[in-house]
Amino acid sequence: MTQVLIATALWLAVIGLVILRGHGAADRSTVNATASVGVGLSLNISPLYMTVDAWLGGHNLTDLIANIAIIFGMSALARGVSRASNEQMWLSKLVLGPRRTWLTVAITVAAISTLAFSQIEMQGTSARFMIDYGDQPAAALYSGVQHVYFGAVTASLAIICAREARRIRGAKRLATIILMLGGAIQTISCLDVLVMDASHVAGSDGILTAAQGVYDYVNAISFLLITAGFVLLPVARLLDNRQDDKRSAHLLGTITPAWERAQDLESLGARVEKSDDNGSALYRLVVEVRDVQATKGHDFILTTDEAAALDEAERHLMGEHSSVRADA
Repeated sequence: MTQVLIATALWLAVIGLVILRGHGAADRSTVNATASVGVGLSLNISPLYMTVDAWLGGHNLTDLIANIAIIFGMSALARGVSRASNEQMWLSKLVLGPRRTWLTVAITVAAISTLAFSQIEMQGTSARFMIDYGDQPAAALYSGVQHVYFGAVTASLAIICAREARRIRGAKRLATIILMLGGAIQTISCLDVLVMDASHVAGSDGILTAAQGVYDYVNAISFLLITAGFVLLPVARLLDNRQDDKRSAHLLGTITPAWERAQDLESLGARVEKSDDNGSALYRLVVEVRDVQATKGHDFILTTDEAAALDEAERHLMGEHSSVRADA
């Protein structure tokens, strides 16, 4: 039931991202990476797993395919966040770095997983693959290498988001915090899997049972948070952009009188009309007013409110979203 819930959430996320892509808030790579994770998680649903694996000859290749799809999809999503951030660290540079490095590491993990998988002794299809075969060292290696890499990816995601959350504001900050929590909890889940793998091979049933109980909860929670975070990021971008545009429109109206007085002293071109791009219009007015202020000196003096509004506009255009004065 948990796998159905997680897979459903992922496919709802894919649908949401497709809709958001139509509004220019999500790119195709994000949609494709989320779909890859959705495919992997869907293949972990027992009836679908059994059906697909029967098509593939009953050798549990479905488990390998599902895990590789999740690894590549999630690492691609995390890499997208990493590339959009200035907050880099050695771990993210290794697992989420330049395309060649990222692909080399991910393909190496997939190759080691495939090699280890080929050494596992199996007696037919099992929808409980690691429960049935996890006592073999080859199975522990198969699972372990995937979760070491996956844990590194999600840890990098959590750290990047934590650093980003300190410097951003608005709806995007909430989405980033949710993504950070999802990445952090999934890292714990990966560590828990490594404990399960080791205890299964060692025959420590008590530790294995306890670790399994932790995994059932933290894995589901982490995927739901990560899914929500990746959907909320483009939604937050839309909301923040609309808020920024409203702020730009307000500041535009505040600065226009100063610009009109500046135009009386120096020709500045056509008057700015209302448009869908208030940010560009505001930028033009700020630059032109500052130019006249610099060239005319004492012949062009701003009032206290105009000077404050101009400073506010410059901060706003640079992304420092301080509140607009009510009397500006």
